[in-house]
Amino acid sequence: MANIAWLAPIGRLAARAFLQFQPYLLHVDQPANGVVENSADTIQGWFVAARSNDQEIVLQLAGVTLTFVPVERPDAKRIFGKSVTGFRAVVDTNEIALTPAAHGKDKNLQLVASGRVVASKPLRLLALDTAVAEASLHKRGAKREWLKQHLACPSCDAQTTPLVFEGDKIYCQACQASFENHGKVFNFLPEKFKREFQIAGWDNISAHSYDEVAKAVVEQARSNGGKVLDCGSGLRPYVDETVICLEVEEFPNVDVLGVNQKLPFQNEVFDAVLSLNVLEHVTDPFSCARELVRVLKPGGTLYCCIPFLQPEHGYPDHYFNATRSGLKQLFSRDLELLRHFVPASGEPIWSLHWFLSWYARELPLAEKTSFLNMRVQDILANSAQAMLQEPWVRRLSDDGKWSLAASTAALFRKVAEEQ
Repeated sequence: MANIAWLAPIGRLAARAFLQFQPYLLHVDQPANGVVENSADTIQGWFVAARSNDQEIVLQLAGVTLTFVPVERPDAKRIFGKSVTGFRAVVDTNEIALTPAAHGKDKNLQLVASGRVVASKPLRLLALDTAVAEASLHKRGAKREWLKQHLACPSCDAQTTPLVFEGDKIYCQACQASFENHGKVFNFLPEKFKREFQIAGWDNISAHSYDEVAKAVVEQARSNGGKVLDCGSGLRPYVDETVICLEVEEFPNVDVLGVNQKLPFQNEVFDAVLSLNVLEHVTDPFSCARELVRVLKPGGTLYCCIPFLQPEHGYPDHYFNATRSGLKQLFSRDLELLRHFVPASGEPIWSLHWFLSWYARELPLAEKTSFLNMRVQDILANSAQAMLQEPWVRRLSDDGKWSLAASTAALFRKVAEEQ
């Protein structure tokens, strides 16, 4: 379906006529080979529900309802019209493995309308293992017990006042604030924090494995019997008993919901802290940096990676990039610099490939074809000023301009105080 844009109008009419007889379709783009490899993973695609009306539409895998967010799919909409919904769904194979329906490795992703399966796609779950699922459940339980002794109220400075855990509630004895205990995660993300720190629902997911540096940091803490805070973990592929994952969304690996600006932990409790491509997504990286330092033990290790030349991207929003000096400025007053380097995930080729691929993606078809046929030499032969009137420059989409802009500008006005 990646190349459906070229189909003629008669093809689109035929596709929509087909929906009169087959009103529900389900297509999976990711994983492309139909194999879900990790315990925590994502599925991406689109579905058509031409007769949905007021029906409840859900996605299920092996009888488990998946959490998903709608995403724009203009490629499919060009063929099937407004009845298309793109989706990005989170899969927790450990949850599936512990359900009665988990038998065998071939499972169907099902589109369910008002309780009736209307379309399906087979998937293979490599990580579907009851023993692994039970071990992960035990690890999460052990981490929850550790957290009860090391959590602190993010609404006040009462670091030494123990929190009270009663059923599905958590209470601060100092300021009387209350928080939620979901059974899987401790939720220290009340609505007022979401408003204050502009936390929106996720429309994208950061899902990456640790690089060799992060793995070494975790293993060092593990050998010392300590704990690591993965601050802004995103979706990690498995549960690690050494790593406490904090996020703003309840992904399968997440232990605590909270914001970086007000971490719900006592002072100096972590042997190491990971902040991997997170600080560009927070409203105030300096206050976040102070919090990361606060919860780190004396002699502990902080591993921080922050973008420099990356396009604007949202998890769910993107505020600040930093130069190498900017990264040092965040922590130099409090921490000793051990090593400063460009990681493999930050090599300039990533920036080059990211910019060129995004640029091509945001062009109309004719200009995209022209752009892709250019050589690097063709671009560098002229000044940027001289190329401003080129069609492949002028016709870049507005989203493309915002995502790849060399700079942005704004005019502001100070509002007069009311008399």
